[in-house]
This record gives sequence, C-alpha cells and structure tokens, in this order.
Amino acid sequence: MLAERRTGGPAPWSRVVYDITRGTNRAGAGMGIHRDGIAFVLGAGASRGVSYANLGDIPSPLDGDFFDLLQRLGPHPKDRESVDRVLSWVLPLPGEFRCSMERTFYTLHQQAYLRRHLITDDKGVGEEEVVGNFARVVQAILRAAHGQKICTFHEKLFGSLGNEDSIVSFNYDLVVERALMKRADRERVPFERSRYALSGPSTRENDFPTILKLHGSSNWVWNESRTDFELRDKKWKDFEKSPRYMRHSTHRTDFPIFLPFWDKRIEQGPWLGLWRSAYQRLRKAKVLFVWGYSLPVTDIKVRELLNISIQDSGRGMKLCIVDPSPQTRQRWRDLLTHALFWEYRSIQEFFDNRPPWFILRFGSNGTA
Repeated sequence: MLAERRTGGPAPWSRVVYDITRGTNRAGAGMGIHRDGIAFVLGAGASRGVSYANLGDIPSPLDGDFFDLLQRLGPHPKDRESVDRVLSWVLPLPGEFRCSMERTFYTLHQQAYLRRHLITDDKGVGEEEVVGNFARVVQAILRAAHGQKICTFHEKLFGSLGNEDSIVSFNYDLVVERALMKRADRERVPFERSRYALSGPSTRENDFPTILKLHGSSNWVWNESRTDFELRDKKWKDFEKSPRYMRHSTHRTDFPIFLPFWDKRIEQGPWLGLWRSAYQRLRKAKVLFVWGYSLPVTDIKVRELLNISIQDSGRGMKLCIVDPSPQTRQRWRDLLTHALFWEYRSIQEFFDNRPPWFILRFGSNGTA
C-alpha cells in the first residue's frame, strides 16, 4: 500500500508496538526448529549488488541515483507519461532533492496533502497524481533493472535455508523469488500466500524459508474488497513468463507497496500481520545477516522493530553486515553493541571469507 488517504493522525507508537507483539506465544509453532535461525535483512544495496548488475544500462536504483536512472530509462509507451510527469516535477528542484528519491517523494506528497486540506479549489498536483505516478515509475525502473534475470549471489546465499530461517526484505523487486525459484520447483514447494507470511495455511510442509516483504512486493495485488493482498502468480513457473512487475494505475493512492512516506501506516490492513510475523521471526533469530540495508533515519519504525525484537542490544547474537559504506556498518554496530560482529564490503568478499559459523551451518562449501 503506498498510502491510504489519511483520516486522522497516526496511531501512537506504543499502540503499534502492542499490536505487533501481541500473540508472540504462537511464534515458531509447528516449525520444528532445531537449528539456529538466520534472519537475512535485505535493502536496496542487495538488489544493486546482484551478479548481473553490470550487464545492462539500468542497475537497480538507490535513493541517490533514482532520478539519474529515470532520465536514462527508455520507458515502455505505457510508462512514458508517468516518467515525463515525475521528471517535470523533479528536475526544477534544488540538487539536494534530485539526489534523494525519498526526500523528493515525501516533500511532493506532503505539499499535495497540505494543499488539499488548506486551499479551497486547489488546482495543483494532487496526492493521487504524485503517489500513482511514482508507483508507476518505480516499477518501470525495477522492470528494466531486473527483468527475468536470476542473481547467482542470492541463489548461493539462500540455497539451503530452512523453515527456521527468514528473508526480511525492504525491496519491492522479485530478486529473492527468482533466486528461490529453481530450488522451490525441485523440492515441489507450492507458491502460495504462506511463503510471504500472508494469512492462510500452507498446503504442504517444506523446509523452506519465509519471505517477509515489509514494504510490499511488485507481484502483489489487492483482493476485491481491498482488505488483503493476493499473489499475482499461482506457481513458481509463472516467473518464467515475463518480468512480473505490476503496472499500477496512476489514479489511486493505495497499492500493495509502500513508497517512502515519512509515516508508514504499518498498523493498517494486512501490513500489521506482516510486521508481527517479522517481529516473531527476528525475536527467535540467532544470526542477523544484513545486506545492503543502510538503516536510514526515515525508517524510524524499522529501527524500533529491531529494538523491540532483538533483546539486550543483540547479546548472544551474531551480526553480519555486508555493505560498502563504513558509516552503514558502524550504524548497525552501534545499534546492536553486544552482538558478535562480522563486516564485509561486498557479498563476494563475504563468500571469499566465510565465517566459521556459516560454514558449520551450511557445510564445507559454505553456501546456504
């Protein structure tokens, strides 16, 4: 969901925390946990660092180069109007806006929001126009960056994960799904809502990780009543048909992806169940493996989710950070000061220098 039209203020964070943590006695029920669970946390840097990153002209976007990539994009005719419109809003802005997609988006959105409430018969750009067109261009860039390609790094990392392991992704793209696709087909793992911890039981018991996409996914759609998410695809092989990135309508503000709003309303609709599942999984994890997630200041609720999920500043936990930025690695170190700490500048450096606990868990090849 990019946004519902706002009615009233956000719920107090204490209430949101209560809603997330409620029912934790059910966490892990029926999972048969017998190994130390690993929680992988993926940010934009993980999708930027895919094995095919240098094979095309449009890499997976980061906050700082989103609009540069949008200018280079040769969009599909169905996306051309949205691309032109977003660029017409962005290019006249000062450089500090063009260098941050997040800052630009929430500034434009707040301007439209305030105009709607304060100006009678305002003729300016509306909220639906801002949100809808940004949703369309985000998917256009991701479609160009990833297409139907499969990342061998992600395949290698996730190849032997079990049902006690989780992949917590803040990316809308389908990199994780394509990395798991061959294994899922080989092990006859059904492609269903339970793979994403969406409501509904699994039809089959599998030793397979849960994918938690806390900012939504490019292959989700709303159900008819717009109360829950459905999967666009019915089986893993559907990913072989096309890139599978939704082309959203530009006349709505509620989509099954969160754009970078300053206040993400995670307590509304199906988002709460997803975040509660993430809390339960993170609470049980013994290893936190972070790849390309910078823990930005705008993601206040993510930081607080980690604070309430991981007790005693990470005491007894292993923390592995893969990120080229020393500042990002230090930010994670400062957040979980009691965790045992490993840091790497790239995923290849990690594979070349796998820590003993990773080899012990996944064998002498040291690949998950």
